[in-house]
Amino acid sequence: MKYDYYKIEDFVADEYFQKWVLNTDDMCDNFWQNWLKDSPGKLEDIEKARNFIMLLNVEENQLAEQDFNAMWRNIIERRDVSKSQLIRSRKTKPFSYARVAAVFIGLMVSAMAVYYTTVDFTEPVEVFNQITLELEDGTIKYLNEEKSEMVTNAQGKKIVEQRQNTLHYANADTLFQELKYNQLTVPYGKKFQLELSDGSHVFLNSGSKLRYPVHFLSDTPRNVYLDGEAYFEVEKDKSRPFTVVTHDMDTRVLGTEFNVSSYGNENNTSTVLVEGSVIVYSSGDEDMEEAIKIVPGERAVFQDDAIDVATVNVEKYIAWKDNKLLFEDDRFYLILKELERNFNVEIENRYGDLENKKFTGSFDKESLDQILRVCSEHTPFQYSWSNGKIIITKNQELSK
Repeated sequence: MKYDYYKIEDFVADEYFQKWVLNTDDMCDNFWQNWLKDSPGKLEDIEKARNFIMLLNVEENQLAEQDFNAMWRNIIERRDVSKSQLIRSRKTKPFSYARVAAVFIGLMVSAMAVYYTTVDFTEPVEVFNQITLELEDGTIKYLNEEKSEMVTNAQGKKIVEQRQNTLHYANADTLFQELKYNQLTVPYGKKFQLELSDGSHVFLNSGSKLRYPVHFLSDTPRNVYLDGEAYFEVEKDKSRPFTVVTHDMDTRVLGTEFNVSSYGNENNTSTVLVEGSVIVYSSGDEDMEEAIKIVPGERAVFQDDAIDVATVNVEKYIAWKDNKLLFEDDRFYLILKELERNFNVEIENRYGDLENKKFTGSFDKESLDQILRVCSEHTPFQYSWSNGKIIITKNQELSK
């Protein structure tokens, strides 16, 4: 592959690499993540090239007015601010690859020389495939599951305490007089937890985002906003109902345990009740005129503008929070989506007859390769790694 022979300046000038750094999508991100796994020796070059592009992502007139050498001398102090501005800029303005290329040509020789003699890369900052926390002031924090520390905002106020893979908002020293939100984003291949300010506990699954108040107000309903999948253990509070808002179906409770799955790219939203009681209703039904109450052991699914309720094996839908995968007569294409999230990999199925085949199995510590091998024993197929993703094809022996 051509990237195996790239130098730092080649990555900076490459449009597909620039897209990954500043305006990525799922396919682009999966490609570079998988390429890095196969090319660990390029990690240092990749980190340097990424940081260089991030620093060039400024308005043209801003760059012209600044003293270039002074900007580089202060790079370390400005690194966190630059990351925050970069991520917010993705939402507000289109990125011009041509602009980066033009700036790159004029500044590469002098800028890279100053850059690499100024920045200390002995402790590289990995900004890819990271769990991120966006604070109420727009600051972006990259969370390391192995660390325990107090997370502060740009003003130095303590917002939340991190204890390895869990955020604890009950221990923050900042009480806002109005609703202020944080957003936790968990990428494919990872999971994370948080304890909200009311003591409710949330397990957030791979590929999920949760937006929630830093501090619930005493006279305001407890609303959180989910894109993805999460398991909730809600503290009881009759005066303040707890509502999980998704793009299709909302789930309201007073205090209970339940799982909500609502991945935006799967056109399927569901709630599974473990204990207590909840009501579910269409997101557009603000008066809850068509709300449905479900009881433990039931699953409500919003699909085709309707809510259906059925009795299910609850364990199947909550096994993920214990790092397990449980499939019961699940169609193959749904299993592949789960595997993509769990293992942070792109899987392309070119064997159409497999799409709706049903599989049953329970997996705990098995690797992706082991899981695919088990599935192929049920219905023979082949799989291989190609261009940063797994390709599934029909078994050649069956084609003869």
